[in-house]
Amino acid sequence: MKFFSKDLFKKVTPLFLSVYFLNPTIMQAKSRFYVASQYQVGKMIMKKYNDLKRTIEGASFSLGWEINPTNYWFYSRYYFFMDYGNVILNKRTGAQANMFTYGFGGDLIVEYNKNPLYVFSLFYGMQVAENTWTISKHSANFIIDDWRSIQGFSLKTSNFRMLGLVGFKFQTVLFHHDASIEVGIKWPFAFEYDSPFVRLFSVFISHTFYL
Repeated sequence: MKFFSKDLFKKVTPLFLSVYFLNPTIMQAKSRFYVASQYQVGKMIMKKYNDLKRTIEGASFSLGWEINPTNYWFYSRYYFFMDYGNVILNKRTGAQANMFTYGFGGDLIVEYNKNPLYVFSLFYGMQVAENTWTISKHSANFIIDDWRSIQGFSLKTSNFRMLGLVGFKFQTVLFHHDASIEVGIKWPFAFEYDSPFVRLFSVFISHTFYL
């Protein structure tokens, strides 16, 4: 009794070859470096003005390492990140507040589908960071005012932060490299009691490119 025939071999071989060339890394471990850029929008409050709320917009950049040596459906990633946020405090005068959040984070990821062309995932993570706010009195002097604020930097002007995040990831193959789009929300676990400004939450959309 023959389990394999020449006809079956001819049908199956092109299928395996097409999957391999679409995603060469499918046959090997998935631990890899990645870079990500992110757009963020959320809400912040000014505690000195009876918790007056403002919209905060900004961006984030991260460099990380995804650890999945067995190409399993459950794995983790670890990264360094830098968030920047900008708030218009007074439209008439152009006064602004600028937020810098920088630190280290880690996420747990659960994948739904291992097809190389479309991988759906959910992730939950935590970040440990330092948060610094600077103020620009006028938008025309944005760079000068921020530089003066950074020159006077000390631990007293910054606050330790712990943040949580949860989101959804879609991954595919672009130009023989894995790439993904992520959508989620980030929030702090506690207020910055010594800071005049507090970011309450931010919704983000990001693009990740795997090296």
